[in-house]
Amino acid sequence: MATDHKSSNVLSQPTESSPIENELPAYRAISSRAVLSVLCGILAVFSIASPFFYIFAVLAVVLGFTADWNIQRYPDILTGRGLAQTGAALGLIFGLGIFTVSSVQGFIHTRNAESFAKYYAEVFKTGDLAHLLWLEIPPVQRKKVSAEDVMEKAQAAKKKESMMYEMKNGPLRNLKKRLDSSKNQEIHFVKLEGEARDGMNLVALALFEVHGPESKDFPKKEEYALAVLKGTSEGGKGYEWWVDEFQYPYKPATATLPEKPVDDGHGHAH
Repeated sequence: MATDHKSSNVLSQPTESSPIENELPAYRAISSRAVLSVLCGILAVFSIASPFFYIFAVLAVVLGFTADWNIQRYPDILTGRGLAQTGAALGLIFGLGIFTVSSVQGFIHTRNAESFAKYYAEVFKTGDLAHLLWLEIPPVQRKKVSAEDVMEKAQAAKKKESMMYEMKNGPLRNLKKRLDSSKNQEIHFVKLEGEARDGMNLVALALFEVHGPESKDFPKKEEYALAVLKGTSEGGKGYEWWVDEFQYPYKPATATLPEKPVDDGHGHAH
């Protein structure tokens, strides 16, 4: 009996853990969302090249904040707050930063296109057909030829292929004829119907309103015209514009912007 009593006392005594075991920290896993947030934040840098990568900036912010929230909620299980905060910061910096730069650039491009469109309307009212034809040439070529040279070339082309000349320059010539028929004929730039990028060039659809007294040749009091403007940047010094196509008369909101070429998956656009 005495032996059993002693044995029970020994078994009932609690075992004390080693001081070394008490000092060992519990294992915590690095949050996978925090790691993904950093990776998405790094990929967000490529938003400079393509808007497609904006999605990675958004993912970096969302994953970063949710990872940080989970780590704070389960501090004994998860770690990686620094990674989560870094990923969210990268997403915000590159996402918002590049979006802001793109927005500012878009605003500047729009204002430049509008300024050229207003100048084009002034040339219609105060200039001649030669100057209008000269503005249809890209800026690099305009530096090498005068308006008179362009007019001579157009007249020579008219003699050889009168039908092609009429198709290309007929709308321009008819509108100029209407504006020159009376001092009360007016042309005003209204707005840009659309903007897009065509390769390295910018494209803008400039809408013009034409109005004045009716006549035998021009029975409608109000008409519209459209100029398809293209802009190119030379040496990063801003965009210079020219008129790539002109339509008169024109029905508003019927023109279409150039579509981006579709990649067939093998690196060939068509």
